[in-house]
Amino acid sequence: MRITKDEVKRRLHLDEVDTDELLELLFQLVGGCQSLDERRLVLPEPTTGPARLVLHFTASGRLCDVQPREALTEQHLTEMEERIRLQLLSPPVPRLVRKILFSTQPNDGYWRFEDRLVLRPLPAGNPATPWIAETHPLIFECAYPGTEEPLLPLSRGDRIADQWMSVLGLAAAHLVLPVRGPVRGRWATAAFRRPGQTDHPSGEWVHDQFWPANWGGAPDSLCERGELGDIPVTDEHTGFVRCESPLHLPTYLTRCLRAFGSLDVADRRTLLRATHWFHHAAQVSNLSASAAYTAVVQSMEVLVDAPGSESTTSAFRAFVDQYAPATSDVILNMHRSLYKIRSQISHGTRLFVSDLEVRGMPNPQRWHEEQLLDHATVVCRTAIINWLLSRAAR
Repeated sequence: MRITKDEVKRRLHLDEVDTDELLELLFQLVGGCQSLDERRLVLPEPTTGPARLVLHFTASGRLCDVQPREALTEQHLTEMEERIRLQLLSPPVPRLVRKILFSTQPNDGYWRFEDRLVLRPLPAGNPATPWIAETHPLIFECAYPGTEEPLLPLSRGDRIADQWMSVLGLAAAHLVLPVRGPVRGRWATAAFRRPGQTDHPSGEWVHDQFWPANWGGAPDSLCERGELGDIPVTDEHTGFVRCESPLHLPTYLTRCLRAFGSLDVADRRTLLRATHWFHHAAQVSNLSASAAYTAVVQSMEVLVDAPGSESTTSAFRAFVDQYAPATSDVILNMHRSLYKIRSQISHGTRLFVSDLEVRGMPNPQRWHEEQLLDHATVVCRTAIINWLLSRAAR
């Protein structure tokens, strides 16, 4: 008797498990895949063997349906079902992932959020950042519900940790997310060399993958404080300027993290899209001020919901007025220009002067545009945070 679509969906627990994790597990079991069109994948790849499954995706890239093919046997389906029960439906086991996060200020203290997150300094003996203008690496620990199976929880931990880091970097202006790129096998490499001096390690190049055993402590529990003092929590001096003072965190950080933890799936995905563009703006700011401005305004635009009878511009302005209200007429005029400038850049009618001029040459327009980017960053950060808090309160 042929295996039906409904039986496949039931035995793969499509409506019960995280679809990203299900997709990863299927790849592990079946092997390569091939795209049939923009919404369908076939498993395995035709050169590997006859098709067993066709996976259907939504426009946003989420796995939404599974259809059996002729080559799917009862043995195949049973193996998949058993692996799903073992890896995705088994009782959770406490696990921990450690990553490197960066700060515009040095950190020698300890901060903990409930039984989920920890920030602490690098272990003694690791290279220090020698230049005040560089970011300082610190350890980020994230507890998550894993399983006894060692393979899949690693990717689950990375995904969960990246989400929490994204919210941390949004709420705490001094925290900087690492730039994604190839894994480097050393703690640090030389940023540059001065004549007659040895290489100086740069915190930007700190290796972000570590074995927990290298740091000591149990791999499945958050690091304890030990003799470390607290990372200060205050709303004083919350600007973006790098300075020699130690890292401090804003008083509303805990509220933001609790709010993020309480969001439903749809709101969480929306917020993470917004934080993606916000962090992307910071990462490209040294390459193109125009691209940074576009990305940072787009981070807030992700959250704007325009009713059918309202224009996008009006909805955007209403959103800014609600979640980041202006405190003066001057600020209000700058608010009103956010969407206009973003549209001009996106449509190709404007490019910031800093993307055209010889760097370092004085130019009043460049200085003015730097103020515009700083203003947009502050407004969008404020609006996204207030949206997060209000959404969670609902």
